[in-house]
Amino acid sequence: MDQKELRDAALIVIDMQNGFCHPEGSVAKAMDIEDNLAVIPVIGRLVDAAHEWGLPVFWVTQEHLADDRSIDRSRLKNPQTELSLPPCVRGSWDAELVDELRERVTPDDVRIVKHRASGFYGTGLEVDLRMRGIREVLICGVSSSYCVDGTARDACSRDLRVTVIEDGCASPWRDLHEATMKNVSIFLGTVESSDSILKAIQTTKN
Repeated sequence: MDQKELRDAALIVIDMQNGFCHPEGSVAKAMDIEDNLAVIPVIGRLVDAAHEWGLPVFWVTQEHLADDRSIDRSRLKNPQTELSLPPCVRGSWDAELVDELRERVTPDDVRIVKHRASGFYGTGLEVDLRMRGIREVLICGVSSSYCVDGTARDACSRDLRVTVIEDGCASPWRDLHEATMKNVSIFLGTVESSDSILKAIQTTKN
């Protein structure tokens, strides 16, 4: 990554919540989330570096209503539909950031709550980025093929430069993770490793 691109960049962390990234969370009851767990320390390092350098950090989290009548879950064909409630119900432990990352949130960080896949849909994310002069978004989190993908697409549609951090994203379906990384690199922006991002931050800081 070019060091100059960091000067107007922000780190966006997607859905790193107990419901999606904890062994006792709701999604873990329906499917294997081993890859989701593996990205927690990677994202921790990225957040630490962003804070140290002064890069804005946006925490985007998903919340649902227990009786949300706007979604017909019966038409969705994935293991989560077998759960009695959707993941990350508002006000629940499931909806909280995982402990390893929650302790890294600072007062200067921005919290964005969404109710659909994209961090932009029905939220103030775009305005918050524009007010800070952000032109580049570094995206990490879960899941690669749904909420990360949705956010990356909407960022690109808003003429923001998009970088998705490959080993900072995960999905219960590895083939979909790989397909999303390929799609991003062809149509939406660039795909970088966390080491590349960390090196750019360190070099810029020095």
